Amino acid sequence: MNNIDNSNIRHYIDRFLAGETSCAEEKMIYDFFRRGQLADDLEKYREMFLWYDSLAPEAVGEAEAEPVAEAATAPRRAPKVRLLRLRPWQWIGVAAMLTVLFAIGFIFHSPSTSIPEEYLAYEGSYIIRDGKKITDLRVVVPEILRTEQLVDERLSALDASIEAADMAFDHAVSNAYNLSDPDVKEIIDATLTY
Repeated sequence: MNNIDNSNIRHYIDRFLAGETSCAEEKMIYDFFRRGQLADDLEKYREMFLWYDSLAPEAVGEAEAEPVAEAATAPRRAPKVRLLRLRPWQWIGVAAMLTVLFAIGFIFHSPSTSIPEEYLAYEGSYIIRDGKKITDLRVVVPEILRTEQLVDERLSALDASIEAADMAFDHAVSNAYNLSDPDVKEIIDATLTY
């Protein structure tokens, strides 16, 4: 097996990225990147190989020296999980503990995360804020209510303005015509009634 140096590291990097290196070759690549100075084009790989090195087992045995491609074809065995054998009364304790945990979870479940019932009438409503469509009713409904209040205020101001204009018009008409004459008053009332 060759030592890895600046003349052949690019070849080993290509093989590593293709999944063709053995564990021993990978260990040599990691050692190469742990050294001090690297060429500028290799510096971008340093952090990646140091991270892989932190995951690698300490000793590379003879069986691990096979290429990764060959090892991938071998069936993998799942690690054995050993469960403790519990007596029936211990299982009852585990079940009781789980029941208590679920009960506490339901008790302390925050109702603030659920949507108030009065908001459900606005289901399907949305707002656009900063170019993003927001459909969360906890955000949308207060915005709708604030907008409705703003529209109501503007309509009230418009009504007051129209009423003031109407009163000014009535005042101007009463000053321009003699309303003491019943015929004139009848004609003006008939004209202005709508």
